Amino acid sequence: MTAADLTKQFTVQTSAPNAASPAFGVNVMSKSLKDPSVSIIIPTSNSGETIEECLRSIRGQSYQSYEVIIVDNFSNDNTLKIATEFGAKITQEKCNPAQARNIGTANSTGKYAFFLDSDQVLSPPVIQNCVRKCENGKVGMVRIPEIFVGKSFWSSCLALWKNYYERVEQSYEASEKVIRGEPRFFLREHISRAGLMDGTLLWGENYDLYQRLRKMGVEEALCESSLYHYELGSLRKIVSKNLQYGRSMPIFMKQTKKQIIPILVKQALLTFREVLRSLKPPKMILGCTILLLFRTYSAVIGLSMGWAFRD
Repeated sequence: MTAADLTKQFTVQTSAPNAASPAFGVNVMSKSLKDPSVSIIIPTSNSGETIEECLRSIRGQSYQSYEVIIVDNFSNDNTLKIATEFGAKITQEKCNPAQARNIGTANSTGKYAFFLDSDQVLSPPVIQNCVRKCENGKVGMVRIPEIFVGKSFWSSCLALWKNYYERVEQSYEASEKVIRGEPRFFLREHISRAGLMDGTLLWGENYDLYQRLRKMGVEEALCESSLYHYELGSLRKIVSKNLQYGRSMPIFMKQTKKQIIPILVKQALLTFREVLRSLKPPKMILGCTILLLFRTYSAVIGLSMGWAFRD
């Protein structure tokens, strides 16, 4: 599926915000009181390029008992204007994504907390599927399959890489040989009991919370519907983000006492093998190879900076 097809799909399914459109806060009250509410928490930082499609997909959900909480890192683009038009609750704090999710959780009222990124788009049944999984069983967190989408050449290469990365995760899901994707949908009381996210982490904060919840015995389930994740558009942004992640890895390893570098290297090699085996155009495979080199280099530089800072 191309980015254009995805945009068309969700534009047709949802309506544009206007004075007559219901605010998100109204949606919480529009359903029966028997429907447990969901707090959708979205960190933003100059997210104007993607936040509107994200919020449209929320409005188009088949499940309507929710609130949307935007925790904004003082954006200077049109992020807040768009969020206001959609009726989201907005808090501004100077914070990283993990801290933003903690702030959102502390200010939420829902039985469930859903950690969504501003560059993600939901298929219509996602929230309903997640609530059903939790309400019909002893499940306290739900993993949602992600399909990565790119709008430019480099973002398409990164999306291709991450989609094969997902395949590798699924192949080793019963073992500890890879770092798996983490649940995004939780029974809110479990997050509070776990001590919320580690606000010192810029990378691995979701995985860290997931591991603590597993140790608490919280059971998980897999959502039947998917969400779509738009990737960064330029090589510069991709490298910059990887540099930031690399700097945070030593903190993650110190906090969790988990040596993840050998696991990440193995996971990257397994993913690269899958990419090479694919029948994708040679241009895309070459792009993935170049990305792997740039991302590895930037991660190593960031890792070195992180170790120096930690010491």
